[in-house]
Amino acid sequence: MISRRTFIATAPIPLALLACGCRPARSSPPKLCWVQALKGHPVHQLTQIAFQDACRELGYQAVIIGSDGPDLVATISSAEQAIALGNIAGMAVWTGNPAFNALVESAARERIPVILPHFPVAEGAIPGASGVVACDPALYAQEAAIKLGERIHGAGTVAITQGSFNTTENQVAETFTRVLKQRFPRVDVAPPIEEGFDPPAAVAKIAALVRSDPDLVAGFSTTGGGALAWSEARSDSGRDLVIIAMDYTRFNLDLVKHGDVYAIIGQPLWEESRAAAFLLDRLIRGETIPWWTKAPAPFITKYDLAPHYARLEKVEAAIHINIKK
Repeated sequence: MISRRTFIATAPIPLALLACGCRPARSSPPKLCWVQALKGHPVHQLTQIAFQDACRELGYQAVIIGSDGPDLVATISSAEQAIALGNIAGMAVWTGNPAFNALVESAARERIPVILPHFPVAEGAIPGASGVVACDPALYAQEAAIKLGERIHGAGTVAITQGSFNTTENQVAETFTRVLKQRFPRVDVAPPIEEGFDPPAAVAKIAALVRSDPDLVAGFSTTGGGALAWSEARSDSGRDLVIIAMDYTRFNLDLVKHGDVYAIIGQPLWEESRAAAFLLDRLIRGETIPWWTKAPAPFITKYDLAPHYARLEKVEAAIHINIKK
């Protein structure tokens, strides 16, 4: 079992990497902004590195904008200031909350193309946005429901936890619940609860949930921190819970490797974050792009870990390079 202490000690990535990461040219290159609250979260840092990697390849200066905590107001205010200062060629906004809609419209009024990574929305739902790059949450939620149902032999109670109640996580929870009930009618699915993004608080909430239901056999988290929270609750309870969570951080992959978590859904964080920069570049060049650029989200068990560890080796190498600069 990997302890919470290990996670807390090793998960944060030095924020030195959040600088541009691009070697300045003789004249200042145009800027592509990545707007994302809670920018110090390990999952979010992975997306920032991917965006910076693509900007470097394309010849742009990557600018990371966001609050250290989940402060949307501060994040939006910083992004608006960046727009006012000018020289912003394009912007990728990690939304998931209607609070960002006005920012997207502000950027569009300044003729700044905006790509929305990770959170798929219908075309026209956010005025001013140029496109979305994300996986299809309904597809991976369906796959997770079927594989979890098979793993628990179609019986028992399953709990769902979400990082927050937002459009994407709500859709995942709703699809997962519907498919699980349809395919495995003997399974009871508890209503989702919000685990939040603070690891100790999330562990406490899920531990209380486990203690309150002796029929609970599995947990499904729609957020990256859920692997830690559920595995800690599983260890504390001494019950052999089947756990599925999100995101291929090294810590989460290690939990799968050691049997603390059954599977991780590999939301294509690296792919969609790099693609956001390439899509912005196409728009800047005057090209037309589809509204939704889709990326796959693989279901990762202990038999599928190797390529994802390899991807993290690249991320960690990028961190090392940025720290030395």
